[in-house]
Amino acid sequence: MEKNPPKVLDKRSKGFSLIELLVVLIILGILAAALLATINPVEQLNKAQDMSLKNVAAQFVSANVRYYSVKNALPWNATANGGANCYTGGTTLASVPLSSLTGCVTTLITDGELKQSFVNSNNLSNAVVTNPNPQTGNAADTIVCFQPKSESQQTESNTRYTQSGSAGASCKSQGGTNDCYWCAQ
Repeated sequence: MEKNPPKVLDKRSKGFSLIELLVVLIILGILAAALLATINPVEQLNKAQDMSLKNVAAQFVSANVRYYSVKNALPWNATANGGANCYTGGTTLASVPLSSLTGCVTTLITDGELKQSFVNSNNLSNAVVTNPNPQTGNAADTIVCFQPKSESQQTESNTRYTQSGSAGASCKSQGGTNDCYWCAQ
């Protein structure tokens, strides 16, 4: 009985051809480009910065509410009135960058209303503080606003204010074309 002779592999049948490898690489490149277009890394970075600013704004407003409930004054009010006189620009704030209120932030940290890590936020200059709140007119109400960088946050329904916290006109979130501000109050 005769055995089947062993098959001899041709050199060309051992692996993939260069063309097959190029086709696979092209397909992978197309898939990667489609994935990047879907994710949009710049928008994702802007969303992350907007979320950080939302947290900064909410923490500062909340800290001032707690401070006011204990001292019956805001930190920038005169010490004779229960405040800490921590802002040299007066007792009202008209769109003052949060980074200009370092004395007040220090007061809030010292009194335990803010954590020490609050000063490490690199977003303080992007948030502005207004007091009294133009929405309520109440001197005890503070509003902190920032202009979102992400397109998704610009179209969010609460992004509808001017820098000072007044109602904005023609905001993207209201169907308009203007970039507006998101505010914590």
